[in-house]
Amino acid sequence: MDGEQEPVAASDLASPVDVAVPRQTSFARFLYNQNPFYLISCLLVIYGCQSLAISGGSLLDKSISMAGGIAAYTLLMAVVCVGVVRVAKVWDDARSIFLVVVISLVAVTTGFDELCIGDQSTASVFACAAAALVLMVTEGILWLCRIRLSLWYRTAFYAHYAVLIGFPLLLGRAVATRNDPLANWGSVLFSVAIGASILLLIPAIRRGPDSARDNGTPWSWPLYPISAFVILVVLAGIRSHAIWMSFGFYGIAGKFEPFLLLPILAAVIVLIAEAGLGLRNQALQGLAMISASGLLLCASTRNGATWLPIQSDLGYLFGSSLTVALGVIFLVYAWMTIRGVRYAVFGMPTTLLVTGLAAPLPEIGRSVGLASWMFPAAACVILLIMTLRMVNADWLWAALAGVASTTIAMVGDAYSHPIDGLIAATAFATLAMLIIGAVFTTQLAVFLRYLAAGVMSFAAVVIVFRSLQNPQDMVLYAGGAIAVVSLAYGMFIRRRGWLAVAALQAVLFCGTFSYQGHRSGKLRRLNWPIASGLMCLCVGVAITTGKTGLYRRIAERKGDRKPSGFQSGL
Repeated sequence: MDGEQEPVAASDLASPVDVAVPRQTSFARFLYNQNPFYLISCLLVIYGCQSLAISGGSLLDKSISMAGGIAAYTLLMAVVCVGVVRVAKVWDDARSIFLVVVISLVAVTTGFDELCIGDQSTASVFACAAAALVLMVTEGILWLCRIRLSLWYRTAFYAHYAVLIGFPLLLGRAVATRNDPLANWGSVLFSVAIGASILLLIPAIRRGPDSARDNGTPWSWPLYPISAFVILVVLAGIRSHAIWMSFGFYGIAGKFEPFLLLPILAAVIVLIAEAGLGLRNQALQGLAMISASGLLLCASTRNGATWLPIQSDLGYLFGSSLTVALGVIFLVYAWMTIRGVRYAVFGMPTTLLVTGLAAPLPEIGRSVGLASWMFPAAACVILLIMTLRMVNADWLWAALAGVASTTIAMVGDAYSHPIDGLIAATAFATLAMLIIGAVFTTQLAVFLRYLAAGVMSFAAVVIVFRSLQNPQDMVLYAGGAIAVVSLAYGMFIRRRGWLAVAALQAVLFCGTFSYQGHRSGKLRRLNWPIASGLMCLCVGVAITTGKTGLYRRIAERKGDRKPSGFQSGL
């Protein structure tokens, strides 16, 4: 019939956008969705401008070819970006173009390094032009595309570019005037300044998604605007090496130095911790804590000796790159502790202990009396404060005892008495194990009692050996002291196993005493009737004490105690 209409196929109802999507292959779909051609275009243009710059000509011609060519490309991409947003309204492609603009602006700041050394006045004009370009392009895109960016993001963004633009001028003047210290430290100072600019993001990062709410785009936090800062951080790490190559007088500039990444990565870790605190995300906080220890990799070159031309100054002022890395790690853990990151406080004494054991000390510090043992001593102070706040943490007391024993041994070594220091450290550790084993009833306390018994038995054997080799009264008295301590400890904690330990020490003491007395003739001069009478008196007192029921009451009281941990006579 004429009034009837033929059914319409579902494919005919497809929207123009759906029809335009390529469906042939996954690779074609990837190219359509991600559109990496803007980034490829940017990289090719930068490479082309660099090729023109090194092909020849004066310093001014090279700078114009490099900085001027990339600046023109940046303006073109800014116009394309505005058109894509306002006319085409393709926000996915606009995001790629924004990142390309960020990369191009960084490339502009690298285009006049040689001019900064050869002609500072002209380089200043280039720097002012680069700063104006950054401000004009950034604010122009934000305004024309109606995108909102909060104050702290803007501040960090412009501070970052200020470092990129200002440092070539500063270091170029240092090279021109032969200011070797500033020129050689330039790449390190550059990284520190970049790290400081990254830390300006802390107020915005704390707010999390609220810092980018209602931003005028379909993008959400953290992709907007954190992705731009990720690009800036990566390029800054590369630029730190380029700064060294351009303005450092000495060193092997062909080798990349990870030490230059230390301030930048430390700042990034602080931001991760702040994001975890702002979002109440324990995973991010844990990631920050673990990543902080990874900063040691920044000092992995040549066992702490860098490729940078500052090696001698570094050894004089700081010791080595390892010492600096440990210092930065300590500061990061201290910051996270103040901010309330859980368990971050344990990183502080651990870092101090590693510093004392492994890090070279600066020459200027050694000249005023700084010693390696002072770092574990500071760790002891921190651990003591922690243990006083967590009195019932037996493992924390054990950790404090371990660090304190290490400190005692290091003090003995520092003052040329390594054996005495080791003996004192062992005695202190044993005493600490005895105290912890007596105060607590946990499995760790029982284990420490076992360990203390083993140490004391070994010490008694060593004393016997020393006495047989070279009889000395002081060594003999030490054996007697061990026996007395074992007996008193066994009576205090009511453990028959410890009374057996005391008996063993007493037998060894008596055997050593008899041997020394026989060799020296002291036993022949001893009044044996009086000595035997005193011994009989002690036996009589012990029998009388037993008749009072004291031993039975002690046994009954011990039987009423509830066992804890393993069942042990110790």
